[in-house]
Amino acid sequence: MKTVAFTDLDDTLFQSPRKCPDTHQYSVAADLPNGQPGAYATPQQQMLSAMLEPYLIIPVTGRRTDSLARVRMAFTHYKVASHGAIILEANNDIHPAWQQVLQQEEPQWRLRLQALEQELLTYIAQHHLDLRVRVVEDYGYACYVCVKGRDDHLKMMQQNHHPSLPAKGFTCHINARNLAYMPPYASKKRAVLFLQDVLRAETESAITYLGIGDSNSDAAFMAVCDFQILPSQSQIAENLL
Repeated sequence: MKTVAFTDLDDTLFQSPRKCPDTHQYSVAADLPNGQPGAYATPQQQMLSAMLEPYLIIPVTGRRTDSLARVRMAFTHYKVASHGAIILEANNDIHPAWQQVLQQEEPQWRLRLQALEQELLTYIAQHHLDLRVRVVEDYGYACYVCVKGRDDHLKMMQQNHHPSLPAKGFTCHINARNLAYMPPYASKKRAVLFLQDVLRAETESAITYLGIGDSNSDAAFMAVCDFQILPSQSQIAENLL
């Protein structure tokens, strides 16, 4: 029987330097564009990664593909990036069947992504919030609207501002210093379901799926796996208390 581990990365297999006051016994897990450490794995996270080594590990991350490429783990098969909007094959080409999905759906949402970006920029300026907004593109496709900045300002905007028509149909996710508005093709669950179909077609034997993640945006893809693994200190764990 084959085992496939679909796993989130940040705050699951490693974490940002600001969450690592003492990096003794930590290992560098990802790099910044300038070559400096961009993330560390704790001893416990290193152990989890080691436990997964015998399995087929497929990252399912909000990172863009260029940021995913700076992760030091070797992902030798499929990869999911940009909150599910981009699905790569082992050679880092977009999976042909998924590219057809993007070519059909992305043009319908590009203008709405841009309109939502402008609406959020207007709200931020009116309320003097310390936030930045942009439409994140990957492989030439508009993937989602990203808002970054002070965490209290992010929460304030999410709680008090409800975007009008441009946001209809988007999924909203907030975690730490990031807020994302994602169109239907930027869905970790949808990407995992797509790859499960692909893997079943490639494999004659039964497959066991592990879903690993920490945030609310991971819960949906973890739920379509056979087993779920999550850090004790995580957004999902907090909701279980």
